[in-house]
Amino acid sequence: MRGKVRDVIALILLVLPVAGCSAAVLDGARDDAGFSISGQAPASVTSGSGAATLENGSAAFASLPFVRSSPEVVAPFPLVLNETVQHYVDSYLSQPQGLESSFRRSNPYMAEMVSVLQNHGLPKDLVYLTFAESAFTDTGAGPWQLSRETARRFGLTINRWVDERRDPIKSTRAAAAYLATLHDEVGDDWRMTLVAWNNGEGGVDRYRDLQDVSYELLVRRLPERTRELLNRFMAVALIARHSREYGMQEAAGTTVRDYRVIPVKGGTQLSTIAEVNHTSVWMLHFLNPGLLRDAVPPAESYAVRVPSEGRDGQLLKTL
Repeated sequence: MRGKVRDVIALILLVLPVAGCSAAVLDGARDDAGFSISGQAPASVTSGSGAATLENGSAAFASLPFVRSSPEVVAPFPLVLNETVQHYVDSYLSQPQGLESSFRRSNPYMAEMVSVLQNHGLPKDLVYLTFAESAFTDTGAGPWQLSRETARRFGLTINRWVDERRDPIKSTRAAAAYLATLHDEVGDDWRMTLVAWNNGEGGVDRYRDLQDVSYELLVRRLPERTRELLNRFMAVALIARHSREYGMQEAAGTTVRDYRVIPVKGGTQLSTIAEVNHTSVWMLHFLNPGLLRDAVPPAESYAVRVPSEGRDGQLLKTL
């Protein structure tokens, strides 16, 4: 009998911690990244001295405002919602039109961009770096704001015909390769990967002693431009993850592309491509922002995105 009692007690002791975690996880909604959130809006999560807490005073798990509740191939980026990041969140939400416009511009490409990042072993949250860097612009140095040297190093073409930094998919391939390289060099630390991204591979050496410190201490030691980039990135990623709770348009992107890619003879005028594919030159520039002229580069062949049949109207909704 005592042996059975002992077994029952042991079983109870094993079950109690699991039950406690399950209650916390099931108590809130779960987002696409496999995290649970409290029944309140994400903005109700604050951080005290190191550990995040909810407004009702209950301690959150670990030092982050979200609980990882399902395995992923790549661990999520370690987002932090502290007072400073909350300030950036509030700033975006006070004038949401700008961020929502960026989300709409990214919509045709977002699913494919996330796939590129994951194929390189990167957290999918890093796609929101494009909003922190450039508000997902298709001009200048493009959504990832790659330098000419880095862009060419990772296979992008920049000349008087094209600037592939402006192309969301091509530039994401280059950015993913660069981020993966930086991640390997800094030693499996995603925060320091972004420090290296913003300061260059050589510029990160002075911050290596900060790899295991809290986020608050890390940003205090970083240059202002890096600190602001990290805070903007954290804020956009948190808003995008929980856009419904914040009353924002979703930024996940469609899983079905509204365009197809066709090979075109080098030097072909966009007006000819538009006529054959029942679209407009304007739409071709929208889908191929890397093209700087009204013709494709003079090469043997060049890949051009054209709307899927009958999809012009759907793409126009992204503007």
